Amino acid sequence: MPLPENGKVELVAVSKRYSARGPLTVNALDLRIDHGAYCCLLGPSGCGKTTILRMIAGHERPSEGDVLIGGRNVTQLAPRERGTAMMFQSYALFPHRTVLANVGFALKMRGIGRAARDAAARALLEKVQLERFADRLPSELSGGQQQRVALARALITNPRVLLLDEPLSALDEYLRLRMRGELRRIQRELGITFVHVTHTQLEAIAVADQVVVMDHGRIAQAASAGEIFLAPRNAYVARFIGGQNVLAATVQRIAEGRVVASTADGVRIDLPLTDRAPARDASINVSIRRDRVAVRRLAPGEGPPAEANCLSAEVHAIENQGTYVKVTLDVPGGEEFVGHISEEAYARDPIDIGDRAVASWAIQDVRLLEDNSANGGSSKPIVAPASAFATDSVAV
Repeated sequence: MPLPENGKVELVAVSKRYSARGPLTVNALDLRIDHGAYCCLLGPSGCGKTTILRMIAGHERPSEGDVLIGGRNVTQLAPRERGTAMMFQSYALFPHRTVLANVGFALKMRGIGRAARDAAARALLEKVQLERFADRLPSELSGGQQQRVALARALITNPRVLLLDEPLSALDEYLRLRMRGELRRIQRELGITFVHVTHTQLEAIAVADQVVVMDHGRIAQAASAGEIFLAPRNAYVARFIGGQNVLAATVQRIAEGRVVASTADGVRIDLPLTDRAPARDASINVSIRRDRVAVRRLAPGEGPPAEANCLSAEVHAIENQGTYVKVTLDVPGGEEFVGHISEEAYARDPIDIGDRAVASWAIQDVRLLEDNSANGGSSKPIVAPASAFATDSVAV
């Protein structure tokens, strides 16, 4: 049976449990990944992301539902019949084989002659910029070089879908940053679908067209990388992705084109009125981007601010992030509130740990989240195809 030419991946009502009475690791999941997209499955340990990857690869069978690749149902097919390849977290290189032999091994197993497989392997080594290391053993390479060998080996069978299980987790920070760019470059050059599992928010936002945030076997949000960061759907996504403050409040009234709400500690929050206007007395969650928050010290004798979209609290932590200073305030209820202050603003009015400070933000920077519970539980999952952009970096 010929392999699919199209790398579109679809999961239709897919569930997975590992024992008859065990809990669902993946729960009635629907997902579409367009052909040629770079998709990251993102979430904490145990959320089901690696199980999803293994079901796409054929190393696990769904308990319910179907896996489609290129429009064809592959649920019952063996891994080699799916047009996929998998790059494992451990790289799993043969220590006694040269780099060239490692890369060409899958072709050897398929009966391809040595001259043809060596030529194909050398072409891929050139693509990952390792052609001069072809005769070395894996032990003679750095971690980043071994990672690129594993990538070339996964690509040797010309898959339509490449599956990557935590591919950068074994690298140091410098190599991770370099390899993020390399993965994105190679994916763009090849034009095939990448599905990349990670628990690192920065990694997902930096490389992906489409980010799928997982929450206990369900999709909390699936959208472009930019939308996930700039417009998180609910409190779970906003907190997990980072870069956002989340406040729980109760709606007091709606007047003059704005919603007026109040937190349990009496902080007044004004937010724009949209077509998703909450009812009076409704419990809501709102998010405010950290880089849109201004922070200043309370003047001696100054009381807590009375105006809307301000809160006062003690400074819990100060972290210099190079281009900005991260100021963390301890607000009641255990939720941290963070402002990213420019170097210049911080130099004009330095703040220290233990100071009382005021954080403030504009009404247009308050976003109403879709869940209505004050505890931040995730709402019904959504599915969205990949969009046409991804951001290069994100502040957390």
